[in-house]
Amino acid sequence: MNIPALIEKALAAGVQLYVRNGKVKMRGPVEAQEALRPALAPHRDEIRAYLLAAEQQECDGALQSEDGGFYLPWGPYLTADNIRVLRVELVWIIEHLADLEAWPEEHREDVLTRAIRGPVSDLLPNIAHFKERLTEANAEAAARDAADKRTWRFDR
Repeated sequence: MNIPALIEKALAAGVQLYVRNGKVKMRGPVEAQEALRPALAPHRDEIRAYLLAAEQQECDGALQSEDGGFYLPWGPYLTADNIRVLRVELVWIIEHLADLEAWPEEHREDVLTRAIRGPVSDLLPNIAHFKERLTEANAEAAARDAADKRTWRFDR
């Protein structure tokens, strides 16, 4: 079996392979890791080389810090925790916007899936876009509420 196919098999099982301190590590469900370990162990060196080469290709144009991480000098420095917090904020904004605008469930799921799985480079622009839309939707809802309160009704 070739190395990309092994990595795809691991990803399909919910296991992520990565290199840390020169060793191939796994992250994911323990049962899946144990099931994959016998197939991956004989190819450890090839997997490490493949992952390191893929990491280098994905980071073209990025600078490497002293701790080995890559960063883009023209963007803000974001840690993994920062990204998690921003993704939670984006999901919250989208959920509230979907509730205010009464999105169909399929549309809500599609937008959330794209937002969560999208690249990190889309995270800040998406937050700005959906925050602006949420502000507009809140203003429209407040205007409707105010108009409803001022409207004289015959049924009272």
